[in-house]
Amino acid sequence: MPAQNDKAAFKFAVITDTHIRSPLGDQSSPYAVNEKANGRARFAVHLLQQLEHEFVVHLGDMVHPLPHMDAYQAAADEAHRIFRPLTPDLYFVPGNHDSGDKKSDVSPAGAANAQSVASYEAAFARSHYCFEHQDILFIIINSSLINGETGEEESQRAWLLETIAQAKGKRMFLFSHYPPFICYPDEAAHYDNYAEPGRHWLLDLAADAGIEAIISGHVHHFFINHYRGVTLYCLPATSFTRQDFSVLFRGPAPAEFGRDDRSKFGVTLFHVDPRGHHIEWVPTDGTEQEPAEPDPALPKPYLKIPRLIPSLRHSWYHASALPANGPMEEFSRKFARNDYPILRLLQFGVETVRVPLADLLSESGADRMNLLHRLGLRFVVFTDSVPDHASLLALQSFRSAIHAVEIVSLTPAAVDVAALADRHIPIWLSKITTSADQTDQSKPFAHTVTTGCLPGEMKDIAGQFARSAAVNDLTLVVQCPWAGEAMPDKIESIIDQWQDLPHNRLKLALNIRFAATNPAESNNEAMQIAQTIMAANKCASESPDITFVLDTFESFDRGYHPRLGLIDTLSNIPDWFPRQV
Repeated sequence: MPAQNDKAAFKFAVITDTHIRSPLGDQSSPYAVNEKANGRARFAVHLLQQLEHEFVVHLGDMVHPLPHMDAYQAAADEAHRIFRPLTPDLYFVPGNHDSGDKKSDVSPAGAANAQSVASYEAAFARSHYCFEHQDILFIIINSSLINGETGEEESQRAWLLETIAQAKGKRMFLFSHYPPFICYPDEAAHYDNYAEPGRHWLLDLAADAGIEAIISGHVHHFFINHYRGVTLYCLPATSFTRQDFSVLFRGPAPAEFGRDDRSKFGVTLFHVDPRGHHIEWVPTDGTEQEPAEPDPALPKPYLKIPRLIPSLRHSWYHASALPANGPMEEFSRKFARNDYPILRLLQFGVETVRVPLADLLSESGADRMNLLHRLGLRFVVFTDSVPDHASLLALQSFRSAIHAVEIVSLTPAAVDVAALADRHIPIWLSKITTSADQTDQSKPFAHTVTTGCLPGEMKDIAGQFARSAAVNDLTLVVQCPWAGEAMPDKIESIIDQWQDLPHNRLKLALNIRFAATNPAESNNEAMQIAQTIMAANKCASESPDITFVLDTFESFDRGYHPRLGLIDTLSNIPDWFPRQV
């Protein structure tokens, strides 16, 4: 591990895939949304001017016309005009539109060669170089050259080996327009990754050298991975979204068949300190700004909810096979994962999430949980039985990431918690509440199962633990059923009842339900849900000894108990979500 540097406490910004075009117009794109790229780049630059950072890295595809096109130089000149407010602390990374595609028989444009690289260097910057800041080395390569079998590739390869060897002991970040991979380290070669042998040559070189992160663009969507201690970021564009990846989302296709998903445009801040780094993604929402227009207002950031624990009910770590559909993947199968839920958790400042034990027991689930823990998140892991020996071993091996283990049972007081207590894992006990408990025969019977005892059962269940020796280490889960506009008062009422219980040494986790009691009814009360989130967030800050769980992270627009969540079915944050004052 490279030596840590006490001086390193700063921010740098990243922008990518602006795809700027000649202001005179050109024939470089058939898509209408590409006409918005220049205005969106101007707004992104305006936004970056308002953010605190010490330098900016552009990850490539500054322009849309390719180097052999007549419009290339005019687009490059326009790009420099747009980026001028960020100079001189602006560093360019060559993208495939800037210096040519990677070598591939199925690439839709020409491969990078000596002529295209020369055109890029004349228009923007050196093809590969490095710079230092706060004794940290930042390395920029031309990823279009990887596997190209050209003199330019050999020159870059020799330079990179020497540069890393000389930087031994330094912290390092590496910037590459193409990501080495987007889903699996051993995935098949396709338009959006490195082919072999260059992929693992670079990955192993980075891991052996202790490079902290590889930061990429190109895909116009957010992906995050790790490889042998290296974090790999693939960051969203400012110009347009790649419509081939829109099939990852369950909701209806955004504008232009997925090419103009406005909630997925933005820039990224990297916060660097002696312990490591973390990212802050700042959305632009596709806002455009023309040269003569006054500066548009900046959107207020979303409310931070660090002490609220969302339940990740939907699949959040499984990969999907994308349709074979050219021009990108006409002849092969590409796999990708929807990582936007992770990005949204980071936007909300969430510190803990709730997942089933099955996620940890799955190899791919455990791998992604490990990644989230590297990003600073912890887990409430729930199960409907006392964990067996294999599960206990898995929990123990992941102990530093476990906030608590929640055991859901028909009779919480009868659960034997000795095995978990011996392993010093915090325990939540929760009651399975079902429609079998319904006693009012005048109401329709609906099959329901919920988590947590009802508020009216708190006193009786808490009393059953009064003589337990382990009670000081136990938390009881109580649910707050959906009550519409009365939810803020309902939450405070349950807290007051809990605090008034005599001789109660249990801790409280309050499960706040967005799901309506009737599974046939939908909860689309956006403003009431927003008020509930704000009320829970306020109570969490005022009552640090109480834990607050939100029963829904992603919206349900089909199935049982349809309701709104913190993100919609396109993995975007809805307009009604509270913003910071």
